Amino acid sequence: MNPISDAAYLEKLMESGYVLEGPRNEHSKDLLVFKRFLRSGHEFIPEDWLLGRGYKLVDPCDFTKGFKLAYMIEDDDLVQYFRSNYVLRKEDEEICLYLREE
Repeated sequence: MNPISDAAYLEKLMESGYVLEGPRNEHSKDLLVFKRFLRSGHEFIPEDWLLGRGYKLVDPCDFTKGFKLAYMIEDDDLVQYFRSNYVLRKEDEEICLYLREE
């Protein structure tokens, strides 16, 4: 699965059977807010995409202020993503989505 940067790709994923789950536990509201994030230029990155590119995961702890992180050092710069409150589900599959830390 590729990063989700527009509503058209999200719709394609949903047509293939994925369901978006978010913090509101109400599908229509979560979908509406998620699409607003996309329109404002945010990109949601699937966890398996990050792992496939060599990112390491850090479980939530005091140091990460309770967030789960994915990180990598590129050209002596730290590139990190925070796990978002959104997940894609399809049957028994769960794909956590991450946002880049700016």
